[in-house]
Amino acid sequence: MLLLLGVFAFVRETTTESARSIIAACDKESNHAFCYEREVAALYPEMPLKAIFAIVREIRRADSGYQFCHVLAHKLGERIVADNPDAWLDAIPLNPPDGLCSNGFMHGVIGGRFRAEVLTEDALQKLIPDFSRACEPRGSWNPSELDKAICYHGLGHLYVFLTDADIPRSLQLCKKTTSDRTQRMCLEGVFMQIYQPLEPDDFLLIERMSQKPSTTTVRTYCSQFGEDQYEGACLRESWPYAREGIVAGVGIDSFCEGYPNQEQQGYCYDTAFAILGRMSLDNPGGAVRACKAVGAERRLACLTAVAQAVLEEDRSQGERALSLCESAPVDLRHSCAEALVLRAEFIFGSNTREYKRFCATAGRSFDLFCTTR
Repeated sequence: MLLLLGVFAFVRETTTESARSIIAACDKESNHAFCYEREVAALYPEMPLKAIFAIVREIRRADSGYQFCHVLAHKLGERIVADNPDAWLDAIPLNPPDGLCSNGFMHGVIGGRFRAEVLTEDALQKLIPDFSRACEPRGSWNPSELDKAICYHGLGHLYVFLTDADIPRSLQLCKKTTSDRTQRMCLEGVFMQIYQPLEPDDFLLIERMSQKPSTTTVRTYCSQFGEDQYEGACLRESWPYAREGIVAGVGIDSFCEGYPNQEQQGYCYDTAFAILGRMSLDNPGGAVRACKAVGAERRLACLTAVAQAVLEEDRSQGERALSLCESAPVDLRHSCAEALVLRAEFIFGSNTREYKRFCATAGRSFDLFCTTR
């Protein structure tokens, strides 16, 4: 036992020292996030993936201004799959069990495997079985519903590359490889690839598109796709055009106007609230204030989504997520916490250690909603 404790202490000390070294190096640069993405990703393959993610957690703990590590995890996924591209399905379950960095590692694996390829229709059809099972449980991997949703979102990104930015073909691939329950995430992944390029390849792909949206043409662009679910996904993922208003809260209602039906408008609010949460991970007080700016009937949904964003980025932060509800207006505090607990099984999966820990943090007053007790 003493030996094990000694090993644990040594590993923890090494992790802390590595994190401090990277933080010190990046402190000299104006963009800390970009520096972390570069320096941490460079630790692979000299360090095992699990140890690298431990360093990411330590960096986030020490640097409160760096909480959104999705892009960094992307880069780690790309490095892993570059070692053995044919084993990409086996690499997806290497995603941190706690979903650290909003499961960005999965996106990196999926995108990194195929992003340099444009496939013929025959080649795509042969891969349909692999795409259809990529995000589903297998072996010892039992992803939560959130894990699966984010994985299918990553497939949507991938399809845009595989079809050389043929959006209608990409949307059809989503239809063929998802269920009614998971299709929306894939469709949104297709359109997100257009609106949020990250890498040089992303920008080059968009340049090759014969027709692309802009701030002034986005509604016309999105209306061409024929089905309400396509138009709605296209409009929702255009949120970067309205970023400032969404983060401040004052632009959310206007952003969600003009959707093809009430269901798609509801999904728009879900997206906008989730974006507000992700963009405010280091400013929870600002997020609570922003939620006050939306219509009164949607404030609870906004607050719950903001608290959920904390868990999506790091599932060990149950106390922090629940404390965000506690900082909400008095009349919404209990309802916010209750709604968050009701979403916990979707986030964590049932009967997982993290889920049980979250339920314990929430307290006995929420026992009715926790299925693990």
